Amino acid sequence: MSEQAFVSDASAEEQEDLACSLLSKHFGDFAAVDKVSFSIARGAFFSILGPSGCGKTTLLRMLAGFQEPDSGDILIKGRSVLHTPPNKRPVNMVFQHLALFPTMSVAGNIAYGLKRKGIPKREHEALINDVLDKVQLPGYGNKRIDQLSGGQKQRVAIARCLVLKPAVLLLDEPLGALDLKLREQMKIELKRLQQEFNTTFVYITHDQSEALVMSDQVAVMNKGRFEQVGTPQELYYQPATAFVAGFIGDSNQYVGQVQEQSGETITLVTEHGVRLLSHSSQPMPAGAPITVFIRPEVMQISMVKPETEQDNCLQVTILRTLFDGARSQLQVETAEGAVLTVALPQTADFHALEPGRSVYVSWQANQCLCFPVPAETEAQPEVAQ
Repeated sequence: MSEQAFVSDASAEEQEDLACSLLSKHFGDFAAVDKVSFSIARGAFFSILGPSGCGKTTLLRMLAGFQEPDSGDILIKGRSVLHTPPNKRPVNMVFQHLALFPTMSVAGNIAYGLKRKGIPKREHEALINDVLDKVQLPGYGNKRIDQLSGGQKQRVAIARCLVLKPAVLLLDEPLGALDLKLREQMKIELKRLQQEFNTTFVYITHDQSEALVMSDQVAVMNKGRFEQVGTPQELYYQPATAFVAGFIGDSNQYVGQVQEQSGETITLVTEHGVRLLSHSSQPMPAGAPITVFIRPEVMQISMVKPETEQDNCLQVTILRTLFDGARSQLQVETAEGAVLTVALPQTADFHALEPGRSVYVSWQANQCLCFPVPAETEAQPEVAQ
């Protein structure tokens, strides 16, 4: 396609806080952002998810006004903000490293933006106390920044932005510097704050867990373009492209060729002659190269061959157990040398899953998806990971 137009559920312009049309930014011959169009409903939590170098930070900087697009338009509440400097746009930004002023108190940090906006000083105290209550830091106004925990600093940075009541809050990977446990806590806290303030959040991340947990809508970005925009559930269960299927969640992958198609069931054969059944709603001609994605959680493991009919059943050898509590997994190897990852139920008998043991893994055709292999990647080896 020569352009993209992904639109959220809000179709009426007055319901949109942010809309971008054919937005592009080049650095020399490199297209960092390539004709991206989308809109965000008022009060939504919208995440832009993608690998490093996909263009998401460049896109955010254009929204903030730190970079001018080469072409396209940015509308906030229906008005173009092209050529409008950052301090004149109805947006605020939370940076990855927060950019709090260490020599100022919590109240001083929050008051900084109020002063810049020309809000009378007599109104500051009430506004600061109100926003601190909402971020669950009542009475913290006189504390120094170095007296705060990492999570408290995050909330101060957000409070400093939200006290100005922006139309859109931009967040540039703000949880990236936190440890794992605090990051998990802050995901829930950010979602709560977004709902509390009813402000449109645009969140940039390479962490799919952050995007899936917090967002109403997620845009998956790749090579300067949006591959798909949808709810977290749509992206996980109904990926539109092979990139989205491989990027969102964990998947085992097989590369093979179509043998035949009956309705929405594809029969494929891998390069080592393994016959598998998969699901596809799009027609695929015989002989076409395809990639199949199988989620670890849809695969069943059994010590003996299942008595009930399964579309796909492979005898495999256990390589290792990856214990992670409720998210524990088993890695197994097929006779052809492909390594598969299988999610283990909490009731699994780990003592019976010793390396070298022969077991069976099975799954139904409608529990996996397949996509055509682009011409430039047809030579990929058959790997399940």
